[in-house]
Amino acid sequence: MMMWYTKQLILHGAIVLLAGLCCGAPLGRAIVRADSEEKIRGWRVAHVSLLMGGILLLAVAGIADELRLSALAQHLLVWPLVVASYGFAVVLPLAAHYGHRGLTPANPFLNRVIYVGNTIGAAGLIVGTLVLLWGAYGALE
Repeated sequence: MMMWYTKQLILHGAIVLLAGLCCGAPLGRAIVRADSEEKIRGWRVAHVSLLMGGILLLAVAGIADELRLSALAQHLLVWPLVVASYGFAVVLPLAAHYGHRGLTPANPFLNRVIYVGNTIGAAGLIVGTLVLLWGAYGALE
């Protein structure tokens, strides 16, 4: 029987994958219009990163039942990865559309919002990956 956390990873992975696919249209439009390299880069980052994020969630779903994790650790695997993926799904298209990168908390306000989203995304991926590593190590026994 499929575990609850596997189902969550599949559902949210598919949603983030769809968001990444949707970012392909503005990327193509920016290329056809010969927009600035900065604009094209922003949409390429959003498109590829969200595709990879969705695939990451689906890949973890595929191996989740093999991991040895407590109930708390299962939550710490799923929810940081899901929150990180949605954080990136919001801020990467914003960054591409408005031309901000969010790499520092500098003004304007929208850049700060993107920075916070990037920080939440990075932190969630680190936590989720550490729990993944813990569960994979536990499965060796």
